[in-house]
Amino acid sequence: MNQGEHLNKQEDDQKFTDGDQTFINEQTDDDKRFSNTVVDNKEQSGLEALLELDNRNKQEFLSSEEKNLFQEFIVICQIRKDKYMSEQDPHLQFLMDKAVSKGVQKILKAQKIQDKEQWQKEQQRLMRLFYSDMNIGFITSTGQLKSTVFIYLHQSIASYLDNRQINLNFNKEDLKIIANYFSIDERNKSSKSSPEFTSPILTKEKSEKEQFKQNSAGSKTISQNEGEVENQLKKSLPLCHQSNWLKQEFIKKDYFKKQFLILQKTNENELKSGVQIFFVYRIKDDQIYAVKKSQLASNVISFFDVFSTVNLSEITNDQRKIREAKILSKLNHPNVLTLYDWWIEEEESGYSLYLMSEYCSYPGLKHQTNDLLNYAYYYLNPMNCKEKIEQIKTIMLQIMDGLEYIHKRGIVHRDLKPENIFVTYGIDCQLQVMLADFDQGKDVRESKLSIITDEKLNDQDLNSIKSRNTINSGTSGYATANSQINKEYDKMDEFYALGVTLLHLILAFPGEPKNRNLYTNTFAISDISDVLLLFDSWAVKLVQNRHPEFNFQQYFHLMELAKALLDKKVKEHDHIRKIIQSW
Repeated sequence: MNQGEHLNKQEDDQKFTDGDQTFINEQTDDDKRFSNTVVDNKEQSGLEALLELDNRNKQEFLSSEEKNLFQEFIVICQIRKDKYMSEQDPHLQFLMDKAVSKGVQKILKAQKIQDKEQWQKEQQRLMRLFYSDMNIGFITSTGQLKSTVFIYLHQSIASYLDNRQINLNFNKEDLKIIANYFSIDERNKSSKSSPEFTSPILTKEKSEKEQFKQNSAGSKTISQNEGEVENQLKKSLPLCHQSNWLKQEFIKKDYFKKQFLILQKTNENELKSGVQIFFVYRIKDDQIYAVKKSQLASNVISFFDVFSTVNLSEITNDQRKIREAKILSKLNHPNVLTLYDWWIEEEESGYSLYLMSEYCSYPGLKHQTNDLLNYAYYYLNPMNCKEKIEQIKTIMLQIMDGLEYIHKRGIVHRDLKPENIFVTYGIDCQLQVMLADFDQGKDVRESKLSIITDEKLNDQDLNSIKSRNTINSGTSGYATANSQINKEYDKMDEFYALGVTLLHLILAFPGEPKNRNLYTNTFAISDISDVLLLFDSWAVKLVQNRHPEFNFQQYFHLMELAKALLDKKVKEHDHIRKIIQSW
């Protein structure tokens, strides 16, 4: 799954759009009354008194008749800041109060509110926000900050705010907040009034179930207990219908629509056909996730398609997509993307596979990158040599930890590249990278039914893991000849892709892949010393955001490892790790 941006696009362009949503990007100056708010220990009692007063005001509002003139809204905010900020920082609460209010003001500016002065007069009449309805915390296991705020908006303005997003820049705070507004009342109405899609398969099974009950009504040998009736029905159905019955256990209806609020989504035509990425909020656990939706081609999904672990000589695209979910669901490592849930939905257009995974982005102020290629371009390129080598060292060691973890479990990625490695903050506010997008991945032990185990390979098996490709795997520029169909793909081919990735960390070329491929292909067939000056000339011409003192000679020892990986001269995880640690 690629949550990332493309280098040839502007960061705040219209990549994420939705016909039902309006996204607004606003610059806003800091309000003086908040810009220097600091709460120390001496002021703690004053803060507690303020919160107590705020809570009394809330109770008075909820018990008043005025409350009937308001609608409930939920505001989900993503917080971006270059420097670490604790979720327990009291100053952050003041900033969120300000951000939510500013967002309402800016959205209403073109409709109801002419200027800041008018908003200050009208704010108390149109909007109510209480600190007890504000929750600030981390996004899943990462160090990304988010906030959830419940507010009350006057009915006269509610329609202007529902399903709206606004970006707010607080210049003095070096802070950016992306706020999404959703009407709780409107979603309660739609959930009650929307007709439920009924599957023809399930409708048929329901009629068979009712007929069975009627036929059993006069029988003295069959209990009328509901559970026993259903068990008897299952046993009486032909095998194909028993399979349909089992299918209800793993195929859901309207689950995505009922569980999540969509914050952003990719255009349908942006990624490969039939795939969409959603950034969503789930109120059940107050969390933000990434959901990958893949349209399945088959009109019939069998029990075998979902749960088989047989190593097939031919595998369908649907089975390959489902295999990604099965692989990710058994992995648990800080440098591998976490899959929290997956399911199949039966929709009017057919079947779709949903993967709910960790939401990963690097929450920088200027550039919110998701994948390692964009991070290399926006953040590594401008760094001085010493700082960049330390960052590359950290990144490469984490990639090695993730690779060794999956290899020890018999899994080969088969499409390793910077776009499939996500970047974020850890809870400790340190850079964290995660291997992702396993839709070409494979468990080489599937024939041994080990897909459901966490058994580790011994050293002998680890060094000899191989997978015969049933598809053309990999991406041009990162793939070896062994990525072709019917070729044996092993960990050495993964190391080749790692070497190419290292080159892009040294310097990331912008734009289309052709420049990056020319860079790596030229490197692969040349001696390092012969191409340093050539690469320097390309950097001057094509990479405007490089450090002023950048030249490739400074990174000669890193390029030596890249060369060894491309030439397949380094064969062990530990050997690669020791070289990286020596930098």
